[in-house]
Amino acid sequence: MNRTSPVMAENHEGKEELKREQRETVAEFITRGAYDCIEMGHVGHLPVAVHRSLQEKTLREERDRAKNGLGHSEARYRALAGNLSYGICRCDRHGKFLEVSEAMVKMLGYASKEELLAVNLASGLIQDLGKRAQLLGQPDQQGSVDPIEIEWKRKDHTTLKVRFLGQEILGAQGQLDAYEVITEDVTKQRQLEDHLRQQAARDPLTGLANCRHLAEVLDMEIKRSERTGREFALLLFDLDGLKQINDRYGHLTGSHAICRVADVLSFCRDIDTAARYGGDEFAVVLPETGAEAANQVAQRICDNIANDGKGPLLSVSIGIAVYPHDGERIEVLLL
Repeated sequence: MNRTSPVMAENHEGKEELKREQRETVAEFITRGAYDCIEMGHVGHLPVAVHRSLQEKTLREERDRAKNGLGHSEARYRALAGNLSYGICRCDRHGKFLEVSEAMVKMLGYASKEELLAVNLASGLIQDLGKRAQLLGQPDQQGSVDPIEIEWKRKDHTTLKVRFLGQEILGAQGQLDAYEVITEDVTKQRQLEDHLRQQAARDPLTGLANCRHLAEVLDMEIKRSERTGREFALLLFDLDGLKQINDRYGHLTGSHAICRVADVLSFCRDIDTAARYGGDEFAVVLPETGAEAANQVAQRICDNIANDGKGPLLSVSIGIAVYPHDGERIEVLLL
């Protein structure tokens, strides 16, 4: 009959208690950030454990980076997909639509994805080498990369100004499979920019060119005349008696008189530029026009102003300058 002595029992219980304490210590270290723990009696396993822990740490970091990157990509995609100013599409190597987002369908005014998929809108963009290079962000000969913008036609034939950004989609064997394109509707943005440019170049009362724009037109005509050897004319008009009109009839009538002169000048040729460059001072630039033709135009304008059928009666004083005979600098022509 085997009997366990009290001393052996105590030793056994002591070893179990020690192991339990060691396990608790290991658990505590791991909760504090340790990747592995080696008992003192197995210190020879330390290099292997360290190597394994480093590998596991690297894998965890790569997994976390991939997870974060995926989260950012998904958030960006959701933001793009939910923004009606952006459309997303995928097209084949010839520019035929394979997939389109709902936002792109609405942007182009189609009733369904199927209806838009049947339209070949991207072929010109993909098949043109220069446009395709811009689409993919490839630099031009000067080394600059400008986003590509073109006009697309909506289903109702209205024009849409669209900016494109694309990338190549490669297949399993590394060959080009398709293109993924993000489109941004910049129509309102461009309209606002055009409006601001016009505001900067226009007289707010009459809508004619302002003094700044007149100087730009004169500079352009001087350079063109230097290239072609062809003269151009500048007509200068002063509205007579504006102060007397303001004093007798009021400033509202005086402003109306200025606008009456502007209305007559607005009926010049498309290539001509009419401007208000002072309170009662106006100018008309006549490209490729000599002195005789300029005199005829000036007399016709004076007659139209004097006989516009409105009151009070208006008259203007005229000055005519022909480049380069009457001056070769802008300030001389405007004297």
